[in-house]
Amino acid sequence: ASTLNPEALMEYKDELAAGGCGGSAHESPRDALDSVERVAQVFLRIMDNSAFAGARGNAWRARWTTLVTASTFVFNPAIQPRAFVLLGKLAAHDEVDDDLLYQTLATLRGALASFGETDEALPVSVLLCLVNMVGGLPPDSSYLASLFWVGIAVMQIGHLPLYKVGLNLVAKVVRTLDACGAFLPENGDGFQHFLMSARVAVEKAADQVDDLVGISFRSSFSAALSLLLLRGMEDMSSKDEAYEVLLQVIGVVASCRKWQQADQITTDRKCDLILPYMILILPTASVRKELAHVFTTAGFAIGAETKASLEHGGCVRLLEQVHKIDIARKCQSDYILYPSILAAMLHKSRSDQEITILYSVL
Repeated sequence: ASTLNPEALMEYKDELAAGGCGGSAHESPRDALDSVERVAQVFLRIMDNSAFAGARGNAWRARWTTLVTASTFVFNPAIQPRAFVLLGKLAAHDEVDDDLLYQTLATLRGALASFGETDEALPVSVLLCLVNMVGGLPPDSSYLASLFWVGIAVMQIGHLPLYKVGLNLVAKVVRTLDACGAFLPENGDGFQHFLMSARVAVEKAADQVDDLVGISFRSSFSAALSLLLLRGMEDMSSKDEAYEVLLQVIGVVASCRKWQQADQITTDRKCDLILPYMILILPTASVRKELAHVFTTAGFAIGAETKASLEHGGCVRLLEQVHKIDIARKCQSDYILYPSILAAMLHKSRSDQEITILYSVL
């Protein structure tokens, strides 16, 4: 029989205390779930510790997974959300099969259908579970790219706690697809093309959500995604996460544009559009003194002279270079929608520096 050595666990004492095991009468549903997630992470680290690793740690993890799974798909407002958070943490350490993911998505559908009658704990916990599951999905999973659109639909609901976890799901899916090489030329025409191809499987439902929200990914993927991310940039509690997702998208699109522009065989190949994401991030990047980092991520070679000019209107000249490339590739049809993005940003902006950047872009 295996026993836990108290001395071996002492290094985790502070982390367990910080996990908030005791709870609070005023604790929000998301705070409670975060506490469960932190404690689960500590226990998983204990199992990976050299003192317990190997057959013993694997046996503990398998037993824990069995117990959690038994509670996850049985309706119980008190236990089920916590069980989903635990399932997600456990799934992140193992390969996730499509059957388990299907059951999780079915639960999410039911939780969202009854959303409003109960608090957001269950749908948020299922989404947190999905975020962790994404990393355990095999690269050829039929669900991986579709989960991007699940995240988008959740963000479109507009409820901030759901928006934030939906944003995390979108970021995790894009990161995983990029690592799998999904946006390389052998798998399609780039970022937008790959994701819009995956949208076909859920097109009817996705179009209905677009109609309700008033944006259209079918008309302009880049403008629709930018307007959706603008919601996160407007709220201080989600601004940092939305900013990081924008940087991530800019980096992926810049990589795609590099090989798209170098393609001399398919001369009519259109480039992924990067301007709407740049317009959205520049005001905040200017305030944070990160313009050089943003343009470097976008694929520009930023020297000392260019870096200095960025603070004095140089960013607009660099955007004009992107504009010329898009015109050469006949990709400027979406530009008619960009004033809507700028108008929405100006309406919400409270910083003089951000407003100055936006008017200079106009």
